[in-house]
Amino acid sequence: MAAAEPLRYWLTDTRRAPDGARLLQFGGAILLATAALALISGQTPGPALALATMSILMVASLAWLCLIGAIREGNAAQGFVTILAIGAGMRAILFASDPILELDYLRYLWDGAAVGAGLTPYATPPGDAAAGLAGPAWSRLAAESGGLVTSVTYGHLSTVYPPVAQAGFALAHWLEPWGLTGLRLVLLGAEIAGLWLLIRLLDHLGRARIWAAVYWCNPLIAKEITNSAHMEALLLPLLIGAVLLALRQRQILAGVMLACAAAVKVWPLVLAPVLFAGTTWQRWIAASATLGAATLILFLPILISRLDQSSGFVAYAGNWERNAALFPLLVSIADWGLAQAGAYLIDPGRIARFIVAAVVGGTALFLAYRQRVERLPANVLAVVALLFLLSPTGYTWYYAWFLPFLCLVPNRGLLLLGAMLPLYYLRFAMVDWELGHHFDTWIVWVEFLPPLALIAWDLVRQRR
Repeated sequence: MAAAEPLRYWLTDTRRAPDGARLLQFGGAILLATAALALISGQTPGPALALATMSILMVASLAWLCLIGAIREGNAAQGFVTILAIGAGMRAILFASDPILELDYLRYLWDGAAVGAGLTPYATPPGDAAAGLAGPAWSRLAAESGGLVTSVTYGHLSTVYPPVAQAGFALAHWLEPWGLTGLRLVLLGAEIAGLWLLIRLLDHLGRARIWAAVYWCNPLIAKEITNSAHMEALLLPLLIGAVLLALRQRQILAGVMLACAAAVKVWPLVLAPVLFAGTTWQRWIAASATLGAATLILFLPILISRLDQSSGFVAYAGNWERNAALFPLLVSIADWGLAQAGAYLIDPGRIARFIVAAVVGGTALFLAYRQRVERLPANVLAVVALLFLLSPTGYTWYYAWFLPFLCLVPNRGLLLLGAMLPLYYLRFAMVDWELGHHFDTWIVWVEFLPPLALIAWDLVRQRR
């Protein structure tokens, strides 16, 4: 297949093995781009670093698309070893690099230290601890952090990360107190566990293992997890494990796994209708009850803490909006509708969030209706991708939510999205130039419109 054809639907020819030379060619390009990221990682944050990061990631993502285009089903054992080496090489290169333009890891380190000290990060914002307003134990922890607590972003809010995520942060603190290496080791372990389960999932569905390259060789995910140390890696083994258990008709265990995934990020709960569909009503009730009970137990530390305006959960649910294209349209529609009804005191953003919840939840219920087992991965992908596209926050690391399922259902538009998302880093430069509103209004459509158009085109062709 020519390198100029990376966006064809790559399941049309299942006879040939992957082109080993092309895998090495495109894999080498990805590794060179990754090395360039590591080299610039020590630069002072600013427009130059943002533009360089965006450019390198877009080139690397194009090479990733071409690498996927070189894959064919069949006897691909040698190619599988190659893609494993490429992904491992990317992570090894970035492991000792400085985080680029992202500081979320500071919150993880603070939360992990708090949990390790027997404190709950849901009750006290880091800013209160730094100011000595939270008691002697918090003051001691702030002093122990060596100034890290003052650099935690949104320090006026308590944490937004559920308990299983906190367990991962605490483990990282135990491995290396206040250190990025311990956190990266935990995230790498979670990624390896997720990759192993993804390979088991490919085996279960009769797909060649080399398709794991869609996730494992993605340069954007390597940057976001290994370099920037985003905690999305903790979600992967739990989410993939829940899907694998559901495919094996073990819905009760899938419910436990899904509850644990929700205790890393809350949104996986929306997948319950899809994961529990296609079974007996007795097993459906048992799985749903198990999911509910496990979720309630895991979320008790949050429920018994204060959920006021200083809560990260309250702020994230009601106010966060970043790098979204479709959600502002929903806000505009809600605003127009409220104006027509004369309801000027109702927040259109809150109405838009209700619309997103209704659309995503309704889609999950619709897809679960008379679902065939073989359609489960495609339905999971559809629900999670729809959630991402409609969400008020379209951070680049959220691409990890559904990227593993593109290994099973390689949708062209969603793959193209992975190559367009690095445009997000242009926003850092435009904010420095006081042009951030232009990014949020116009540039974000350059990022999202081509993938959305390709998704829509393929859906129309499929209907025909």
